[in-house]
Amino acid sequence: MKAPTRPTLLVISAILALAAFTASADLISPSPYCSKPNRPYRFDNQWQIDSFRADVDRYRDCIESFVDDQNSAAERHQRAAQNAIDEWNRFVQTELN
Repeated sequence: MKAPTRPTLLVISAILALAAFTASADLISPSPYCSKPNRPYRFDNQWQIDSFRADVDRYRDCIESFVDDQNSAAERHQRAAQNAIDEWNRFVQTELN
């Protein structure tokens, strides 16, 4: 049997890394546990306005925190996938060539 060519091995390594990444990904997508503020039909006083604005700020902060956490997790997953590809490529270069 003829040994696979280098480009073929790189394609196989990318497929394996993607499959491993997909298999280990969360089965259920996370969602933020943030409470949306309820806007009153009408504001009767300044306290209601200030209170609503504070609720909006808390909601925004919660969403931003969730997005930041998810982006950080995605970056860690991407690094792990790339590390797996690099490991495979090193194996191919040192053991199969």
